[in-house]
Amino acid sequence: MSEKITNFLSSFGLMITGVLILFAGTVSGTIVRRPVAPVARLPSVESRSTPTVVATHAPVPAPEGGDIPVVFPVSRPSVPLLKEAVEFGGPLTAAAVVVVDDDTNTVLYQKNVNAVRPLASITKLMSALVLSDLPMRWASTTMVAEDDLIDASSHQVSAGESYTLDNLWQVALIGSSNSAIHALVRMSGLSPEQFVRKMNDKARSLGLASLRFVEPTGLDDQNVGTALDIARLLKAALKVDRIYRTLQTGEYYATPLNKSTKHRVWTTNWLLTNWVPNRFDKDLLVGKTGYIATSGYNFSVRITGARDHAIRVVVLGAASNEARFGEAKSLAEWAFGHYVWPDDAGYALAAP
Repeated sequence: MSEKITNFLSSFGLMITGVLILFAGTVSGTIVRRPVAPVARLPSVESRSTPTVVATHAPVPAPEGGDIPVVFPVSRPSVPLLKEAVEFGGPLTAAAVVVVDDDTNTVLYQKNVNAVRPLASITKLMSALVLSDLPMRWASTTMVAEDDLIDASSHQVSAGESYTLDNLWQVALIGSSNSAIHALVRMSGLSPEQFVRKMNDKARSLGLASLRFVEPTGLDDQNVGTALDIARLLKAALKVDRIYRTLQTGEYYATPLNKSTKHRVWTTNWLLTNWVPNRFDKDLLVGKTGYIATSGYNFSVRITGARDHAIRVVVLGAASNEARFGEAKSLAEWAFGHYVWPDDAGYALAAP
């Protein structure tokens, strides 16, 4: 009897196992995997930020079982464009020149733009940047020492006169006084070597690879750089409100605290004083000059024209003091007259 029961259970088990195998095969054979439609992805930050000309596309059919892919138009670069191919035809004695759109940094005109040349007193833009980074106490005072008087014939400050550091700052940038810069460096808490090291470090941090400094005034012709890097230096300097406001000043009176005599200091920027006549907005005209025998006459300036379009002009190695201003003026007038900006009428018709 037990043998019959055992045989029955064995047969029943085999039957159940067969049924389960058959069921599993049937289920697996009927599963249908639905095709996954391609997913439309937003462009990455890199692709959205890359300016290219808008492209037109034919209608894109929807993939079977999916949605219509998203197509994003990309805007045209908003840079100044030439209205017509007209070269600058004015007289140009300068050895190196660059004209740059202030907003987009687009080069509008260039001559020997990468030639490395002595900076002269344009050096003071970097000195001013370094001083601005330091914890200077501008209301504190110092007496001008004999060792500070390094100008050949300076009448702007004299030994024995006491000034606030702010007074010396104004004289240094408005009148391009080497003696005033020397006194400020002395009061910075740094040695001359440490100060120059900071000047070179600042140049590297700003990506101004051609700029090299050996002292803070510009008297040494080993302070060098290219016109293009000087244009970039000017932009960086004018972001500092203290530098910007000082370079806007056409006339200043240096007033010693221990004497009654005042020293009248004129800006060295003759476009600002209108000694070289021009119609630029004087409230928005800021620049810095430089001259030593080996550099020729240098000038870096930001000029604002109609509709608040601003450009930076750098003139290096002009033949005379007046020539650097006249050539900067002519270059600016040419740029404003021959370029159109995105908000100007006719911009869409200009050649790309």
